[in-house]
Formats: sequence, structure tokens, C-alpha cells
Amino acid sequence: MIQMMIVDDEERARSGIRTLIDWAQHDIAIVAEARDGEEALERMAQVHVDIVLTDIRMPEMDGLELIEHVSKQYPAVKCVIMSGYDEFSYAQKAMSLGASHYLLKPSRRQEILDLVLQLRAEIDGERQQSSRLEELKAGFRDSFPLLRDKMLGRLVLTDNPPYERLLASLKTNGIAFGHPFYGALVVQIDNFHSFQQRVGDEDVELYKYGLKNIAEETLAPLGMCAVFEHNDDLIALLNAEEMPDSAAIGRYAQQIQQNAETYLKFTVSIGIGSIGAEIAHLRLSYQEAARALDVRFYMGDRKIVDYMESVDGDADRTSYPFALEKAFIQAVMHGEEGAIREQLQAFLQALRPESASKEPVLNSIFSLFFALYRLCIEKNVNVQEIFGRDLTGITHMVARSSLEGIVHALGETARLVAAQLNAKKNGNKLFDAVTAYIRNNFSKDISRETVAREVFITPGYVSLLFKQQLQTSFLDYLHQTRIDQACRLFEDSGARIADVAHEVGYQDEKYFFQVFKKYTGMTPNQYRNQ
Repeated sequence: MIQMMIVDDEERARSGIRTLIDWAQHDIAIVAEARDGEEALERMAQVHVDIVLTDIRMPEMDGLELIEHVSKQYPAVKCVIMSGYDEFSYAQKAMSLGASHYLLKPSRRQEILDLVLQLRAEIDGERQQSSRLEELKAGFRDSFPLLRDKMLGRLVLTDNPPYERLLASLKTNGIAFGHPFYGALVVQIDNFHSFQQRVGDEDVELYKYGLKNIAEETLAPLGMCAVFEHNDDLIALLNAEEMPDSAAIGRYAQQIQQNAETYLKFTVSIGIGSIGAEIAHLRLSYQEAARALDVRFYMGDRKIVDYMESVDGDADRTSYPFALEKAFIQAVMHGEEGAIREQLQAFLQALRPESASKEPVLNSIFSLFFALYRLCIEKNVNVQEIFGRDLTGITHMVARSSLEGIVHALGETARLVAAQLNAKKNGNKLFDAVTAYIRNNFSKDISRETVAREVFITPGYVSLLFKQQLQTSFLDYLHQTRIDQACRLFEDSGARIADVAHEVGYQDEKYFFQVFKKYTGMTPNQYRNQ
């Protein structure tokens, strides 16, 4: 049963949604109603809610603030905003705060029902996924993988390992390599960095455990198969009674991909090493499989690469295109999205990823990230908002993503830097307009709202400009401007204090005394006498 709450300050609106649709027929129950966001949060603390259907304009706490609280306190709850056409900007903000969907008022009965049924399907899917994760957790806790993986790793990651002792230990753990032919495959989760950010560190280990089981079960018809993890990749070691042909291994690799997509909902790429007649061949086969993926990483996601068929000798190394880096940075500074995209493609084509090995291409791409970082430093842009606290996240993303994912991240970073630079330019122009208006009109009864209307921005943005440009407030700047002018007028010893106060914009002489002393440290009389 899906449980829903309706939040609207109008009883007629709540009643209409509650009574016009037979919710029980669709396995949905309205378990709570509220007149505003504050009351809604109180009810949510008492009863479980899956879907919140809320209006925007309400007393006490409006719908936007409610959605912001719900997204933080109850991240699994789906929020739907209801707004009129004149409130579309509010709906857009609601989506950024965590709303799942929005409905335009007035909404037809079928529109509301269709959207709620869509959310119910999403919730059911998430519950099934959560159930599968719990099953994986149970299997993960019951396993004892660390020692097993360490022994398997020594077979392929170290020179001249003690084969007899390792094979004996593995046999006691149920892994008996008794067949004559050996080979290795490397299975990589595509765009691992993005995947890890999406599911979280704990769940990513569960998914890798599930992928490991899929790989072992899928490859089992070829012979003995043991899979272990190394640097977030899975290495599958094969031990076959008969020499398998590459086409057969390729078909099993495709089956691993299909099973991963079907049961785990992500894609993988697989590198296939050669098959040899000695256990020592496992190390070479693993190196071949890893190199096959590295050399062909430009192919994108969901690739299968057989070393024997796809890798011919050493891949050419690439030289760094400094002139194209400069052109790319210039495009970012100008903020032209088409030029940014064009120059980025020219830079990437100059690297010749289709013929270069992975390492030099990634080094060049990381250098371009650093060029953007350096540009932000030079232009006084907040690098933490774009790159995080340091470049560690970028380094990890570049190392653990496909070329397509890396290029997408690079393009998004460039567009974000360009947007920040443009905002900085526009902010300077707007701020000049704001301060000019204040200097020309400070003697009048002006406020933050007055200035905002004159330059066609919001009052909040006026405050933000003063904070960004001068680290002060609008009111402080207005007072300082008025007091500076008052000080100049007091150079005339005959000027009356009341006249000066009125001339600089203060109608209350007593208030003028207070403000003047705050900003100069002395009274108007003390200042004039001095």
C-alpha cells in the first residue's frame, strides 16, 4: 500500500483530491492532510508517507520550504508540487529542491491519478531494488572473501609466486585448478566513478559482489572459474579442460554483460587475455586483458576486447596540443558554448585516442582539467564550488571512467567555469548600476526594494551583490554614502544639522545622530568642531 499526504491551505482543494478519485482501488491510501508545511512535517513525524502532494502558497511554511525539509529528512519520499501558470518559476525551484514532479493548476482528475500511479511504480521498483540489495548483503556477510582474493591476486599480480602453496590453500577453499589450460578476463564497471557516487561506497561493494557471482556462474561451463577484485576491477581466472576458442569466450563475455544489465542495472566492459598451457600464463593473460581495455578505452561503454584480435603491438603515444589548450581556454573565457564544444573536440582529436594508449590520453585530459583550475585561480573564481576541495575527485574520476564519461565531465566543468565567469562579469555591471543609482538618489527615501526595481533584479540579488563585491550589506553602503556626504556638507560651518540630515536622506534628526556616530565615532557637533 502506497501512503500519500495532501498539503493545501484550502479545504476544498484537499477534499477534491481526496474524494474525486477512488484511491483504494489503486492500492493508495491518503493517510494525512495538512494546511501548511509546518503541520505537514508534524504529521510526517507521526505517520509513514510515501508521496507528498503539496501546494506552493501556504501560511506559516510554504511548499518550497516543505520540500526542502522533506528532501533532507525523508529522502525516499516523492514530492509533487502543485502550481498555477504564474508560479512556474516556483515549480522550477521546487524541482531543484527535491520535488519529483509538478502539476499545473487546475489539474484534471486523470492527470493527478496518472502522475501518482507513475510515482507508485517508481516506489515499487525502488522497494524491489532495496530487497535485492538486502539479499546481497546477507550473502556478502556470510562470505569470507578477503583471504581467497588475496591468494588469487598473488597468482597474477606478483612475479614468481609460490604456485604449489597457493594452489593447495585455494583447494582447501573449494578452488581446484586441476585442468591444463589457463586464461584471464578483466571485467570493469563502466564509468565506475559516476556509479560509485550514485550508489554510495557501501552499496558499490554489494554490487561488485553481485557482479562477481554473475561472472563465476556465467563462465562456469568453460571449466573452473574464480573471480576476485583488484582496484575496483574484477579479474576472472579460467582453468579449462580443453582449449576454448576465442569466439566461445566472447559469447560468455556477452552473457556477463547481459546478466549485469538485467539483474544489477549497470553496464560493464570486458577484456580477454590469451589462453596458455601453464599456470604461469595467468599473469601474462591478465596483463593482456587489462591492456586490451586500456588501448581500446576510446570505444566507450559496454565493449568486449580480445587482446589477440584487437591489439597489435605498442600503441602510439600522443603529444600534448598546447595551442589547442589555449584555444579551448579562450572559448571558456568568452563563454560561447558552441565554441567550447568545438575546441574541446579539436583537442581530443589531436590526442588520437583511437591509436594512443590510455595513459598518455588521460594525462593530457587531466592537464586540461588543471588548465581550467588555473583559469579559475587567475580570475578569482571559487574553485571549491567547481572542483571540490582539491583535484583528488577529478583524478579519481579520470582514472575510473570511460572516455565518453570523462569528456562529458570535462565539458560540464568547462561550461560551469564559463557560467561563473559570465556571472562575475554580469555581476560587476549590475553592481555598478546599483551603486550609481544609490549615489544619485541617496537623499531620497530609497530601499533595497526600490533599487532592485530600478535595475530589474530581485532584492535578494541586490544583497548578494553587496556581499560578493564589498563584503557588506546594502544598508551599510547606503548609510556610509549618506554619512560621507554629510561630512562634506559639515565643512560649511554655518550648515544646520537638521538641514544636513534632511539633505542626505534622514527625516528623523535623532536617528541621523545615531547613524552618524556609528559610522564616524563622534556626534555631528563633535565632527564639525574638530
